[in-house]
Formats: sequence, C-alpha cells, structure tokens
Amino acid sequence: MQRKSVALSIKSADDQTGVFTGLASVFGNVDAHGDIVRRGAFTKSLAAGQPIPLLWMHKADDPRNYVGDVIEATETAEGLAITGKFDLDTDHGAAAYRNVKGRRVGGLSIGYRINHSTKTAAGNELTDLDLVEISVVDRGANDRALIGAVKSAGRPTAPIRAALARDNVKRYHHTPKDVPPMFENTMQTLTKDRDSQLALVKQIIDTADELGRDLTAEETSQVEEATGKAKSLDSRIAQVEKDMAIYADTKRTADIIGGLDDMARNASGETEGGHLALTGKHAKAMAQRVIKAMPRGPGGTKAFAAGVQTTSTIVLPDVVQTGRPAVSVLDVLPTRVVPPSYSFLRQSARNNNASVVPVGGTKPTTDPQVVGVENRLRVVAHVSTGLDHYLLSDAPNLERFVQDEMLYGLRVKLEQQILAGAGEDISDDDMTGVLNTSGVVVQAFATNALTSVRKAITTLEAAGYKPGLIVLSAADWEAVELLNATSGATDVQGVPVDPVARRLWGVPVVLNQGLGAKTGLVIGDGALTVDHDGQVEVKWSDAVSDDFLKNQVRCRVEGRFGVSVNQPAAVVKVATAAA
Repeated sequence: MQRKSVALSIKSADDQTGVFTGLASVFGNVDAHGDIVRRGAFTKSLAAGQPIPLLWMHKADDPRNYVGDVIEATETAEGLAITGKFDLDTDHGAAAYRNVKGRRVGGLSIGYRINHSTKTAAGNELTDLDLVEISVVDRGANDRALIGAVKSAGRPTAPIRAALARDNVKRYHHTPKDVPPMFENTMQTLTKDRDSQLALVKQIIDTADELGRDLTAEETSQVEEATGKAKSLDSRIAQVEKDMAIYADTKRTADIIGGLDDMARNASGETEGGHLALTGKHAKAMAQRVIKAMPRGPGGTKAFAAGVQTTSTIVLPDVVQTGRPAVSVLDVLPTRVVPPSYSFLRQSARNNNASVVPVGGTKPTTDPQVVGVENRLRVVAHVSTGLDHYLLSDAPNLERFVQDEMLYGLRVKLEQQILAGAGEDISDDDMTGVLNTSGVVVQAFATNALTSVRKAITTLEAAGYKPGLIVLSAADWEAVELLNATSGATDVQGVPVDPVARRLWGVPVVLNQGLGAKTGLVIGDGALTVDHDGQVEVKWSDAVSDDFLKNQVRCRVEGRFGVSVNQPAAVVKVATAAA
C-alpha cells in the first residue's frame, strides 16, 4: 500500500459531533514525490462502496488509532472532497480532533494501491487508485489543499483565512529563465500579469502586518481572488514551459544530425555548409587533437592501450584563405551533416518557361524536373601495419604519422570516391562519384586543355550556372602553364591564368590524380555536396595477431561519407587531350 499526503486545516467543523469537511487529495498538481493524481482516479474505488476508515498516522496495527470514519467522499474539480467524523467517544478520536483544531497536525494522507499509472514528462500520472484509508498526519506532501477555517468553534474565521491566503502566496515565486526568443512575448505577458496579482496580494498582507492585525474579511477575499488569478496564470506559464521543453528536446535532437538549419537543408537539397578540414594546418591541428586526447603513460609518453579511441570534428566554417591555392577538392566543396541513410533532391535539367502574362491570360508552367534520390554514408577507412610502440610514443613522431600517413590516406581515397566512385546505386559499396552520375555534361577536346576548359565554362554560364571549381590533373595544369613557353604562347596572351593562386578565369583550380587520363571537371556552385556524419574516428590497438607479444600497435582511421550530386547539368566533364 502506498501513501500520499496533503496539507490540512478544517474547512467546517462541529465541536459537538466531530464532523468536518476537507480535501484528502488534490488533482492535477505535482506533489513532493513527483506524482500527479488525475481526476477520475478514485471513481472505481468510490463506486465499490467500501467503508473508508480515518486513521492516525497510518498506524493500522493498533485498533485505538482508528480515530473516526469517512462518511462521504466525492471527486470535485479540485480534488477528493471528504466529509469525515472523528470518534469523540474514544480518547484517541477526541485527542486527534483537538490536535487538528489546534493546528498541531497539518495534513491528510491517503493510503492506496495503484491500479494504473503513466510515466510522463510532467511526472507520474496516477489515473486509477484503490482507496484503502485516509489518515491524519503531521505534514502533507501537497501544498495545494489548504482549506478555509473553523466555522462553529467559537473562533473568528478571519485569522485562519488570512493564514490560508499567506500560505497560498508562498507558491508563486518561480520565474522562468532561459526563454527561447519564440516564447519570450507570451512568457513576458503571462509573468507580468501574474506578478501584478502577487504584488496586490503582497501589498494587502504587508499593510496588515505593519498594523499588527489580521486581514479583514474584505482583504482576505481580495487576496483569495488575486491568488486564484495568479494560479490560473501559473497554469498557463507551466504549459508554455512544457512547450519550451519540447522545443529544447527537438533542438537537441536536431543538433545531433547537424542542427535545425541542416535539417532544413537536408529536406530541401540546399548545399550551404562548411568544408572538410583534412589538409594543411587543419590536418595538423586534427592530428594534434587526436594525440592530445590520448592517455599518457609514465614519463609523459603517449599510451597505446587497446581500444583507445578518439574522434574529432572535421568541419571548417570557411573555404581556404584568399590568394592561396586549394590543396584538395575538400577545401572547396560544401558539406552537410546527415544521418547514415538520407535523401537529397536532384535537378536533372532546367526548363524555364517564365513569361509576361496579359491580364486574364494563362500562366505558363515550368517543370523543375526535380526528383528525390536515396543515399547512404559509406565508411572510408584504413588500418596501419604493426608499428613499434616506442617508435610512436614520442609525440612528434606520432603527430607526423597520424597527419602525413593516416589522415592523408583517408583524404586521398575520399577524393577518389567523390570524383570517380564507381557505385551505381545505394546498395553498392562504392559511392556513385561525379564522373559516373547520369546527366553530367560532356565537353569534347578542343585545341588544347585551356581551350577545352574555357568552352566548359561557357557551357555552364550559357545554362545559367556559375562556375565554382575546376579540377585538373597535375599534368594538365602543367600543360596549361607551359603554353606560355611554347608555340601556343600567342594563343594565351592576356588570358587570365593565375599560377600563384592557381586560377583560370577567376575560377579556383584544384589538382587531383584520381580523375583518370585526359579528364578534367568544371563544377558549378551548388552542383554537389560532400555528406558526412561530422567526425573522423581514430582507434589504436595491440590486440591484432601477435602485436602484443611484439610490442606493436596498429592505428585505424575511418569516417563515414557520401556525395550528393544535386545538379548534374552544372557539372562538365572535360576532355583535356585528344583521344
């Protein structure tokens, strides 16, 4: 059997018979135990018509502690209203009644069994209870059930009603904090209205205190009315706080997969985002973070305990610095964080039929030719051979190893998969790279690599796309630069070739050896996105084969990545040499 208490004072009483009325349980309020009794919880139990004894402190093991009976119990909007009768013919019953009248005990407590309850964010909701007994106790767990005043005991009602009013005011001191902007106006209005009611109550009570008197009947009525309004406003504030909690939970969930903005972009196919930091000083910084996160052994050397694992965020907010050539396509291509399985929108072609329409005319229809494409992240990973523990325990050696070998190898393979992955659909292990995506435009070879690239740029611009990146092999970039020193020099005089910043016609050029022979790419802004889960994982182990016996460790570096070609028509595959 479980118990639940509420604060008690006598609402009406008869000194001759010991009859009183009051609330044994309050509905809809979270008590000190985190429980919420809902209206209707006692319906079945009351309908059964079983007698309900009135006990002293739940002490049912002594017959003398049965101090009376509950002669009527009814569910009201506020709670379980009871009419009780103390047994004044017994010493214990009379003593219990005197203690209650003298306010030396202050609560009622129900003894019950739970038939049905539900766990919610607000608390444990009790919806079906078997009422066993009601006891007079010294302290209640629920402060909402204070009752009016003695009616016929020969004492004035004002002092007890005043005490009730003062006690009710104590509940209204909570002011919500950290309110999200979308809830600020509503919360400010509700709290301002509630606080104005409480200010009125405080003014009335403070005035009575200064004069050293109890509240008058009129003042008590004003306090009770203002407190009631404050209670109603508090309920509305509580509802707003629940909405805030739901909003906060939703935001936390969204942050896990890239934030609310990324969720919107994932749904719409937008490509705004950072860039993968796997080159240059960013790769070095990542290697340093990986090493810093590892535990230290004796003497400050790095410990290679089996299973040691570190992860590192790899998104760089900005592209490479102006004036410096990009080292990798990952320095330039936009990214987004996605779940392991995701979808994106692909536009196969542009069909713009916008036109001037006369009054009453039929508007032309444009088919954006957009389809949803299902995709998933692929794991890109590699594991080192067994390496001598002491060779790597020196931090500089370890940093160079992680940066120059493991992160570099991961980047090279990822670039190859993004540009030339041979996968055909979502079930393949390989990504479907840019070169193998249906709908990519093909530019035939024209005179030389420089001319072919320029024609590819023209193709994009004629279709309404803005060129954002040129990808060439090292040999093709060499051919472009050497045109200034060959018989074709006159052909490129005045052409905006910037070998220092590595740009052609203002478009950044990135070198990549994974495109295949005689092949280049001109990619429009927003044409594709590199998808990932936001982390690279590094794990060390000496549990492979006989590594432990040989004092060797292995390093595994991996991440999950994908590529979304949003606009194949904004990608041009360029033939940089004659077939």
